[in-house]
This record gives sequence, C-alpha cells and structure tokens, in this order.
Amino acid sequence: MASIREVARVAGVSIATVSRVINGAESVTPQVRRSVLAAIESCGYAPAVGKRSPDSLAWMYAGLFTVGSPYDSSCLEGAVDTARRHGLDLTIVDVHRDMRETEAFRQFFARKGIRAAIVRCTADQRAMVASMASEEIPVVVLGDHFRQSGLEFMYADSQRASREAVEHLVAMGHQRIAYAACERDDGDHLDRFEAYRSVLSDAGLFDERLVSRVPPYRMDGAQLLRNWMAMQARPTAVFIADPLVAFGAINEAHRTGVELPDDLSIVGVDDCDLRDICYPRMTAVCQDAVQLGRSAADLAIALADGRSRKDAITSEPRAWFEVGNTSGPPPKQTVRVLPTGARVPV
Repeated sequence: MASIREVARVAGVSIATVSRVINGAESVTPQVRRSVLAAIESCGYAPAVGKRSPDSLAWMYAGLFTVGSPYDSSCLEGAVDTARRHGLDLTIVDVHRDMRETEAFRQFFARKGIRAAIVRCTADQRAMVASMASEEIPVVVLGDHFRQSGLEFMYADSQRASREAVEHLVAMGHQRIAYAACERDDGDHLDRFEAYRSVLSDAGLFDERLVSRVPPYRMDGAQLLRNWMAMQARPTAVFIADPLVAFGAINEAHRTGVELPDDLSIVGVDDCDLRDICYPRMTAVCQDAVQLGRSAADLAIALADGRSRKDAITSEPRAWFEVGNTSGPPPKQTVRVLPTGARVPV
C-alpha cells in the first residue's frame, strides 16, 4: 500500500502539505489541493487521518433531491428499518456539495465513513452511477435500472402490471386513452410507458398527441385534468404514471364536477397504499415501496460484507394491478368539462 511519503513525492509537495489537504485545511491553494488529490488517487493511497470508520449506510441523490415524494419517503422508511436492524446509521449524503474536486468515489466513501450506498438517479445521471460501479464500491441503484456491469439494482418490475392496466381500459371499450409521464425518465417510468405504447399500438389506438410529460406534483395533475377535459376530442381514460399527479387529477375532478369513472376513467400508480384514502378508491398499478427500501438496504449491506444478491434477497419485488372505483366503461355521451365546471356536449 502506498504511503503518505510517496504521495508527497508524486505531488511534489511536503508530507505536511499532504496532511493538510487530507484534513481539509483552508490554507492550501486550490491548485495544490488538486495536485495532492490527484496524487492520492494515482497512488491508491487510503489515508487513516481524517477517515471515519465505515459505520453508515448512505442515501444519495445523483440528481435532484426528491425526499418528499411518496415513493422516496416510503423507501426511506424501509431503509431506516434495515439500517437500524444492522446497527448502522442511515445518512443522506449530498455528493455534489461534499465531494472534493478530483476525489474518487472510493476516497469519498472512506472519508465519509460510508459502508455502502443506496443511490436514487434518473436516466440523466447514469454516467455518474456507472463511475461508482467502475470503482467497485458497494452501491445499489433504487428505482432506475439499465444495463451496467458491476451495478446492482432494486426495483419492482411494473411493466407487466402496467400492461394489465392498459388492457383493462381497452377491454372496457376505451379508444382514446391518454398517458401522463414524469418529465424525468428512469427505468420504472420507461417501463410503464413502454407497456402503454405497446398495448395501444397492438390495438391500433396509440396516439402521441395524448402523451404528456409533467413534473411529479399534485398541481400538475390538476392542470392535466383541466387540459384533458377541455379538449374537443378528449380522452375517455387516462393512465398516470406518478402518484401525486394522479391524486392531483382526482382532486381536480371533484372541484370541477367531473364524475369518476362516469365522465373519465383514471388509472394511477401507488407506492404506499394511498389509493385507499382517496375517493373514489383509485384503480392503480401498485408497489410496496417500504419493502423496496428494506430490500435495497439489505442488498447494499450484503455487498459491503462481500455477499451476493441471492444471500440478501429471497424474492424479487414485483408490481401488481388493482381495480378500484376510478375506472369503468367509456361514457355513452361524451362531454367537455371546462375549468369553470360548465359541461359542453361534444
């Protein structure tokens, strides 16, 4: 293993300067800091000074922080449960703020005392997560999934359940079925859209003009509902791929007098049993996000201990489809419902 003396030689500085960089001293110039960090990386040096014992399980966002979403908050609940069971702390880590320039992920993990990490990302941050995998550190990607050697993923396969949801609407006679996609793609949302597209394409009903991409918030669901119901050739059913958007649409239906499912059928996605506390009870593609968080944490800890996926996970999580009270046959007489609540025959 390389020594601090070798790092000082490669960087062309004194041992004391290397020590100051390791300990985060502000007296070192940015240029010297970059040089020393690059030397640490090239030498493969793991400093004992400034390094914490690996006693925490990290929760990381490769992109935007979305801790307030039903999915994330439920997954966090499960991850906390597993971390406590293993005697570990669960720490939300801001890698963009805290990771030093030219610092390797392996060094960052050591300095932060991170034993393993659960990473939330979207398709836009996959290159960053792939860099973590290249350093062979114990990381589990939660929600997103893609082909990448050296990475483990935890998600509930929702493509089959999403196909069942769209087939359910087609079987009841709906021909204009809209889709609300999240504006940020990840593996879960791409699976749901592919199920929607393939079922409607096979039935000769796919229409790109009925596909919307919106932020995953209630207010955006409300706006979508107003837009759909005011269309001249409006949809009679919608598949909404994010829980908060679905709840926003259902709430707006009550406000504007849209009767569910008589005027419009809604199929949503539910991560944590919220379908049971809205009225009417929502027809939904469902997944147990609390259990996903537990499983992701179990897998991350197993990887840190040198164990395999099959040692940590007894059964792979899957989504399922539940018929509630927000879906039914298309209306016999289609009407437009304006934001004021006025009903206009089509």
